[in-house]
Amino acid sequence: NYIIADDETGRAFAAALAERARAGVAVRVIYDWMGALGMGSAGVLEPLIEAGGMVCCFNPPQLDSPFGWLTRDHRKMAAVDGAVGFVSGLCVSSKWTGDPVRGYAPWRDTGIEIRGPAVADIERAFAQTWAAAGAPGDLPDVVEGPPAGDVLLRVLASQPNIAGLYRLDQMIAAMAHDTLWLTDAYFVGIAPYVQALRAAAHDGVDVRLLVPGTSDVPMLARLSRAGYRPLLEAGVRVFEWNGSMLHAKTAVADGRWARVGSTNLNLAS
Repeated sequence: NYIIADDETGRAFAAALAERARAGVAVRVIYDWMGALGMGSAGVLEPLIEAGGMVCCFNPPQLDSPFGWLTRDHRKMAAVDGAVGFVSGLCVSSKWTGDPVRGYAPWRDTGIEIRGPAVADIERAFAQTWAAAGAPGDLPDVVEGPPAGDVLLRVLASQPNIAGLYRLDQMIAAMAHDTLWLTDAYFVGIAPYVQALRAAAHDGVDVRLLVPGTSDVPMLARLSRAGYRPLLEAGVRVFEWNGSMLHAKTAVADGRWARVGSTNLNLAS
């Protein structure tokens, strides 16, 4: 997970993972160095390490790679026993649960539970990052489970400097016939992506973009608004969520195809 915070939610997760580790379960956790800044991730995960779990901090700064910090692991995923996986935009932080006493509403986000052979792909993606980060210890073998339904599903394990999801979104925009609805937390569309949305709108597709009305990163919110004009001029409809922070990253086309994940529509993601 990109962020594992030292707060009520983070401590609850750490305690649950430590309990499983003590019971003999192979518990492996990756958190991101940049996501952990000021979050106390190392401290909150100490009980897990003491219980026999293994923890890896992804890509901390190194003197021999001054720009290496630009490479981040932004994933929010979990896989359990090769049987069930979770992919979402949710981090392990009480920001997502809100604080009724202080009047903070829960953040709006989206995630999915996955069963079937795709869970093995999630585990392989984890194993690749675990190895790339130089984490110690072997991981259990990945075993592909039987089908668990009739939904066609693919895991897109995007990596830094590989624009697979970006290209896929452009292709879907070109193929959409009727509707293309997107939700994004930190939209800063670069020119080719904006042009793909504009072209879809010019072709008569109902293109809608849902973004936060109030962002936890005010600078990005201003950049996002600065990019509305070319979209609106082409007929793309832009909506700002008026509730708490909107953190979801989703898209749906023609009521037939959808994606849910942790990738934002900006150059960093």
